[in-house]
Amino acid sequence: MKLKKLSLYFPLLALSALSLQAAAQETANQETEADESAAIETIMVTAQRKSQSLQDAAVPMLAVNQDSLTRQGLDSGQDLGRLSPSLGISPGGGPLTSIFVRGVGALTVNPLTDAAVAQNVDGVYLGRSSGAAGQALFDLERVEILKGPQGTLYGRNATGGVVNYIPEKPQLMETSGYAQVEVGNYSRVGFQGAYNAPIGDDAALRLSVNSLQRDGYSDDGTNDADTFALRAQVYYEPSEDFNIRFAADYSENSGVGQGGDLIGTFSNDSGSLTDFTPSEIALFSGPTSDAANDIRTGVLHTPSFAPYKPLSIDDLGQDLSFTGLMVELNYTTESGTFSVIPAYRKSDQEYTFVGPGFAPAKTSEENEQTSIEARFTTDFEGPFNGILGAFYFDEEIQTSGVFAQNYASPIQNYENGGDSWAVFGQGTYDISESFRINLGLRYTEDKKYVEGISDTFVTFCGGTPASGDFLTPPASFGNGCASGAMPAHPITSDRDEFIAYFVNEGLIAPDSVATIPGMGPPPAYPFTIPGNISPQIATMANVGEGFIQADLDYSETTYRIGLEYDVADSNLLYATFETGYRAGGVDLSAVSPTYDPEYIDAFTIGSKNRFLDNTLQLNLEAFHWKYDGQQVTYFTTLDSASSFPIANGDSTIQGLDIDMIWNVGINTTISGNVQFLDSTYDSLTLVSDPGRGRFGCESTGVTGAVENYDCSGESLLYSPDFGAGMAINHNIEFDKYNLTLTAQASHRSEQETNFLFVDATEAKSYTTLDLDATLMSTSGDINWTVSMFVRNATDETFVANSNVNNRGLTYAIHNPPRTFGLRLRVDFY
Repeated sequence: MKLKKLSLYFPLLALSALSLQAAAQETANQETEADESAAIETIMVTAQRKSQSLQDAAVPMLAVNQDSLTRQGLDSGQDLGRLSPSLGISPGGGPLTSIFVRGVGALTVNPLTDAAVAQNVDGVYLGRSSGAAGQALFDLERVEILKGPQGTLYGRNATGGVVNYIPEKPQLMETSGYAQVEVGNYSRVGFQGAYNAPIGDDAALRLSVNSLQRDGYSDDGTNDADTFALRAQVYYEPSEDFNIRFAADYSENSGVGQGGDLIGTFSNDSGSLTDFTPSEIALFSGPTSDAANDIRTGVLHTPSFAPYKPLSIDDLGQDLSFTGLMVELNYTTESGTFSVIPAYRKSDQEYTFVGPGFAPAKTSEENEQTSIEARFTTDFEGPFNGILGAFYFDEEIQTSGVFAQNYASPIQNYENGGDSWAVFGQGTYDISESFRINLGLRYTEDKKYVEGISDTFVTFCGGTPASGDFLTPPASFGNGCASGAMPAHPITSDRDEFIAYFVNEGLIAPDSVATIPGMGPPPAYPFTIPGNISPQIATMANVGEGFIQADLDYSETTYRIGLEYDVADSNLLYATFETGYRAGGVDLSAVSPTYDPEYIDAFTIGSKNRFLDNTLQLNLEAFHWKYDGQQVTYFTTLDSASSFPIANGDSTIQGLDIDMIWNVGINTTISGNVQFLDSTYDSLTLVSDPGRGRFGCESTGVTGAVENYDCSGESLLYSPDFGAGMAINHNIEFDKYNLTLTAQASHRSEQETNFLFVDATEAKSYTTLDLDATLMSTSGDINWTVSMFVRNATDETFVANSNVNNRGLTYAIHNPPRTFGLRLRVDFY
């Protein structure tokens, strides 16, 4: 359902608000006595950097506790897209994870690209979106998802929103904990547990652990799980006015990793590049299956015009580790609380994955970040209270990678990073007991740098285009390029080692060295194998950018204006206007060596309500966002090789979001969420080599050496026009036990997963169903629960991520198939 005019939303919300006001006043006038056991639980959140009820927070958000995360089978931050139709997750190779909120997001294919949805672990900002792969969801108090820009209190790279992972904290004077074991199909074995212990009267320790092993969903072993995580916290409260908490966490992720199915091929004939032929290969056969390799080896790489080599599962794997240290200090005075959070985080990532042309892609990345945030939260007796703060962040990243494609090898070795600092403030003034105004302001400065070498070694059949010997079909066949004699490239990111391989094999001149493009002799390497037409079967050339070095500075002021009105004690009406910003940066592309910042302006009208003696919760939000300069990373063909340039696009995003919880008596709860969304590009231009663009957009002609495509009017990625979820939970009490039955359905309409904007890469409409039955003991110091679960009970499949290479090979990662299992948990107090 496409909603084309914003005027459809706000009158609807206004009418709803009037109805809610009348209902609130009627409810307030009733003198019925509520049954407290049937009342909806109050959820406390810290989304606005202070503790308050979810219903009192005048911001569109979702808060999910650990019990709900476990029941829904969410294992890591990469699974969060199942929580809400407003949230989309694109799983890439290895730890690469892209998060979208209502289409606002970025495909973060390398460390040069920042995320557009900020992630915070225990109040500490994660600089890289790959951190989602390291966030095992265990022993958490809750996960908070803030929808829309959070330019004031969060600032850096929060144009789409924020995901907060908030762990359970140590409790004073308490010995408690839990242990949980889960087994299921695909040889799933999971364990998590926590132990809380007092250290005297004014300190406490909490230790948490999580592990998960599971065979791959795919027949070849891809899409498996092998993770382990630890968290340790010490809390010390020497007085009522001062407390300090130390926290350390470590997680590792190994196994084979993600792998997509070869779902088909696009035509390579000029004029019909968007014609698609399905592969008819069974889903979850995996990228290295015999059937997939049979198709793959029948496709010719360009410009070598040699057949692709088969993929092997032995070439795939990942070894990821994430480490974090932080301290939180809080000192309370009569005027308020002063908080300081210094932190250090490090990740080491070694991973190898396959894609449409990758054979495979191999990356080594080391990331170190330090940050500190200081805040003063006032507690004045008058009508004004607020927060003042400062933030500093610094990161350094070392990357060495090769996106090997058999006969093309983009090799990247560089260091990048930078620092960011900001000052911010946000305050609320009570104009009356029921009416408030909220104002926020943040100033940010970002500095970025990159230095290194970008190579792209490409094999040309015959010779390079500049030599006059370059051969294309049918002459390439006569030259022997498709005969199997073409040397494949080694899989290494060491540029000197790469050239040494060809020298040692006698394939190029013995005095050949890895010349940097633009520095020294022309980097062309004729093979010693003779051709039937040209003097050599092929020539390898380095068409990369060569030495790259840049220092960039950006700054921006973002702000928030909000109005809040209490219609009744449990009914809030609010309106906000908030801006967001994400700094520009450097890209390894001749077309766009740098890219501009992006900006977003978001207008929201919302209402949060409790009715029927606190048994019905109904929250509504109408929103209108203007997203300017979105940093769009996409796959295309440039200089006859695969490329990932960045474009800047403008879009309009608007819609209506409805959340509901209804306790139907003491034992039954019905909850649901509905989102209507219209997200459309107002302007977006993508490019390719002339005649090689596979976009489902209109070509506007050739400018210089590239062809331009106008993709305005297309929908943003991961932004379904309609999404809904519904859950029914029923509790049966007998003797000393409770039996809880839960059914949860989720629906999404069609959504784009790729900037090609073609039918083959679109995720089709789907509906999934999860079932859970939990038996719980309700007496004694030790409680236990036994749960049986089925997830995706109808075995629905949909595309979660898609990739197409420049020769039309198309791979897609799908959602998990039907899974089932048994969970046992013991809690002690």
